[in-house]
Amino acid sequence: MNKTGVFVDVQNIQETFERQGKEVRYDAIIRHVITTGNRERENCKFVAFVPYRRDDERRQRLIDALSFQGYRVVSKPVRERPDGTIKANMDIEITLEILSMSDWLDEIVLVTGDGDFVALVDWLSKRGKKVITIGLGRGYTSVELIRACDEYINLEEIEGAVKAQTQNREWETPPTVA
Repeated sequence: MNKTGVFVDVQNIQETFERQGKEVRYDAIIRHVITTGNRERENCKFVAFVPYRRDDERRQRLIDALSFQGYRVVSKPVRERPDGTIKANMDIEITLEILSMSDWLDEIVLVTGDGDFVALVDWLSKRGKKVITIGLGRGYTSVELIRACDEYINLEEIEGAVKAQTQNREWETPPTVA
């Protein structure tokens, strides 16, 4: 049975869809990966990378919700530059995580639209790994990334994964643990 690692670039996803007035259901990504590839849950590792501001309660609730859904969450505080801009990129962390696990994985699912991962995808492909990109849709996913991977899936075509934003987001209130 193939071992699959799923690596989610949450900042890239959130920025893209929030600007469009949409929200992403990360549990739908898990469901899709397991059911469409006829994969067994115990052979799949799900990792979400989430930068956050210390005072951002919404982002903290998202981190909690991702954890409850079955993701291992790698997070770090954003860096605020003197000019007020924010550095919230986790490309290095994602790359290091994938490289450190690549010997044990048969396929890598990268959930992002970021073309910065093309060199990583090329490296993995040269080592015989199947690389699937779940991208953010037309115009939001790097064409070079689509070309480099073995398979491309549009996140918006995954059933239930992208919805119109609602006032009361389900992930804002993590489930209670008994």
